[in-house]
Amino acid sequence: MMRAPLACLLLAAAILTAAGTEAYAADQTLQLAVGQEAAIELEENPSTGYQWTIDAKAGVNASILRINDRGFLQNADGKRLLGAPGIHRWSIAATSAGSASVTFVYQRSWEATPVRQHQVTVQAVAR
Repeated sequence: MMRAPLACLLLAAAILTAAGTEAYAADQTLQLAVGQEAAIELEENPSTGYQWTIDAKAGVNASILRINDRGFLQNADGKRLLGAPGIHRWSIAATSAGSASVTFVYQRSWEATPVRQHQVTVQAVAR
């Protein structure tokens, strides 16, 4: 019978799907000295309508941070290939000591609910 190989294939697909989902759901903690900067990079595919943005309402004490949107980069040579994913980049710098968090959401601009989110917590200390 072919049921055992099919069951194994379906189980493997489920495990891979779950592992991929967790990779996007992983939150990040940064420890920065005041004035220090770190890069945030999230996979994005704007050709599907999905883009990463910052959820300003979900942030905590974000006033101690300076966040710069460094834009979307599809590949190393800068060429944009239709339908291909790339990386959206930000820089986060600590401007004051304290604790803060920023929540990035991955969604289409016309949809109310994001499909993914990524929270970055920053512990900033004085130099």
